[in-house]
Amino acid sequence: MIHRIAVGMSVLLLIAGVVAYQYLRHSRISQVATSELYALVPADAVAVVETDDVVAFVDDMSDGALISVSLPASDMVDCLRDYVHEFLEASPHGLSTQLSKVLLSYHQPENPVNQILYCSVEADDAALFHDFFTRYFQNPIGEPEVINFKGEDITVYQLADGHELSAYVTDNLLALSFSSRLLQQVIEAQQQSGTLASNAAFMDLQNTKSSFAHTAIYQQIDNRWEMSY
Repeated sequence: MIHRIAVGMSVLLLIAGVVAYQYLRHSRISQVATSELYALVPADAVAVVETDDVVAFVDDMSDGALISVSLPASDMVDCLRDYVHEFLEASPHGLSTQLSKVLLSYHQPENPVNQILYCSVEADDAALFHDFFTRYFQNPIGEPEVINFKGEDITVYQLADGHELSAYVTDNLLALSFSSRLLQQVIEAQQQSGTLASNAAFMDLQNTKSSFAHTAIYQQIDNRWEMSY
């Protein structure tokens, strides 16, 4: 339980910090196309959750609306589900619609930490992540470690329980994971054109997503992508 609280608070403080900062600078933010987010997702993902409304997604999870969808256990989803409404009450801007597009990809082997969360940010938000983390997270352990992988920086925050939370920031996108190895795969996939944005069959399916559905779930079944709501 202590682990879930620590991880949940750190994840949502980072996300809440991004949202609040974007809210204040709304007039300067350009829309990020969905394809730009998928240009970060490694093509070996086994499932992807795409949502236009992270709060509604969390509510659906809590109400059992997505219970028929078989997805691996996820620490990231558990933390969002457990703490998102606390942040709605605590944050002056809440988890607003500035998180207009959020993706969550699942990877092998199936375990609670093998997911990556993606959302839109601005280039100088990297400092904001660190500021929110060190200011509000209880018992931070020293300065974050910056790993340079193939010319790109991954920032690794050590949690008090021995786990780590890693962030990779591009000019306008954020990838966040409990596994720095997965973020290395994100960088490799970008550099080698091995992302879902390069998968024509997947993107054709994604383009059929209903504009009335705030959340879509894509899963690989028998080596074929299928979509559900």
